[in-house]
Amino acid sequence: MSSHAIHTPNPVAQEILMLVDEQHAGHQVSAPSSHPTGAEILRAAGRPAVPSQIVLQLLHAGGLESIRLEERADLAAGSTFVLSTGDKTFRYTVDVAQFEWPHRLISAGMVRRVANIAPNHQLGLVRPGGGMQMLDEHEVVDLANAGVEKFVTLPPVAHHIWKLKVQGVVLEYREPHVKVADAMMQAGFDPKKAWHIYLIVQGQPKKEVDSSYVVDLRTPGIEKIRLMQRNVDNGDGQASAPRRTFKLLAADTQYLDGLGLRWETVHEANRRWLLIHDYPMLQGLVPARPVLALDIPADYPASQIDMFYFAPFVARQDGRVIDRTQVRASIAGVEYQGWSRHRNAGCPWDPSSDSVRTHLALVESCLAKEMGE
Repeated sequence: MSSHAIHTPNPVAQEILMLVDEQHAGHQVSAPSSHPTGAEILRAAGRPAVPSQIVLQLLHAGGLESIRLEERADLAAGSTFVLSTGDKTFRYTVDVAQFEWPHRLISAGMVRRVANIAPNHQLGLVRPGGGMQMLDEHEVVDLANAGVEKFVTLPPVAHHIWKLKVQGVVLEYREPHVKVADAMMQAGFDPKKAWHIYLIVQGQPKKEVDSSYVVDLRTPGIEKIRLMQRNVDNGDGQASAPRRTFKLLAADTQYLDGLGLRWETVHEANRRWLLIHDYPMLQGLVPARPVLALDIPADYPASQIDMFYFAPFVARQDGRVIDRTQVRASIAGVEYQGWSRHRNAGCPWDPSSDSVRTHLALVESCLAKEMGE
């Protein structure tokens, strides 16, 4: 609920605030007296004074009090009224206390107001099947969902520390909200450069965000922010022109150009190789930016791209051996490490839809699996 709907107690209120819809939209009207009847409140709001109308007084001390048509309300106890039509109400609980609300939607701010929750306490919503969502003041909850909505209050935690890992750098915060750009700067990365920014949350697919995105560190399962630079300044201006000894599909060329990485096509003996320079590796794998090589069959895309290769050889920082990386290939005098990763029968190569793009997605998924992501 908007903050203007909460009033400081006044023994004789000259104005009363009417909340008349599910969005808590309200308007102020002059009070007919300091003790208006339910009928007078309805008429002041421009509504008919009939039994089907609901008049609820929002008390300064918390809670709602139903006002009958002939009953008088004491405005010193509360100058905000919730109006509705009909006899349907929605039930919810805050901790062990039960409440009713005449509208389908209710804001977290209104839940706090009705239940008289201390400002320094947090408000959470228990989700079906377990888990809890922490609520900000203006978040809205649909009370029409199945079952009674369960809200819980949490006392303030003294000096609570939230942690966020940005590309391997662990940051600590005393506040639960952090802007991605601020976190990047604290981790030593320039947010003004062109980045692919991914928010990694346990049990969910990675989510691409931008530098203006605000992360709620209270969200269960938040692990880290991963950065991938779109355009890599690696001295290409002084480097020789990339080798292009054979052509790829037009869609492949467009996709590779969009990565912002230097790439080449070269022949070695009877094999055709696509080389992608400075390929960004996941945290925990070294070197950070090797050359990635893909073996492109002569009749591609009728035949599949299989496996992938790195130079220099890629290893885990923790020293654990990476299985099935014993294959070797020599390209332009450089020895490459081959990763034996193959499609299975459940996901065969499809010449009509698979390409360099989809094989690079396979590369990324294999690297993530190796690192347990």
